[in-house]
Amino acid sequence: MTSSPGGAPSPPEDDPSLTYTAAMAELDRILREIEDEALDVDVLAARVKRAAELVRFCRTRIRNATQEVERVVAALDDEVDDTPDDEDRTDPA
Repeated sequence: MTSSPGGAPSPPEDDPSLTYTAAMAELDRILREIEDEALDVDVLAARVKRAAELVRFCRTRIRNATQEVERVVAALDDEVDDTPDDEDRTDPA
């Protein structure tokens, strides 16, 4: 997690090194902090805001990965459709 000059974490989309796994780990840490009833209300608001940013980031990553997988599968299906069947081949004899 990188921080902006004011010390607050950078928005996830501005951090090219942030991975889905790292975002999920940070969300897990935030959840544990939120569940701690001793958390200051001002800190709570900041953690909830950060969690929302991370959730949006993760949803975007999942959506992008899903689209990429669908493109790859569609390309494979096209390759299979373009492959001649045994019946289409001529008998060299």
